[in-house]
Amino acid sequence: MNVTHILMVLLSIGLAVVFSFFVAGVAFAVARWGGSPVPESVSTSGKAFAMALMVISAVLAVVLGVFK
Repeated sequence: MNVTHILMVLLSIGLAVVFSFFVAGVAFAVARWGGSPVPESVSTSGKAFAMALMVISAVLAVVLGVFK
């Protein structure tokens, strides 16, 4: 495994986290727009963050397993 491969994996992980934060922000905004109180909106955004990161991590693991 060369350095470029390791850096691409780290970049993919960082991009997955950033995208999950974006999904959480959108979920929070949609929940607030729907009239939910702030604690419930935060809970919704936390669930969205966790689910997005889990799905992206699973896809990334499969892709890395195939191309390794």
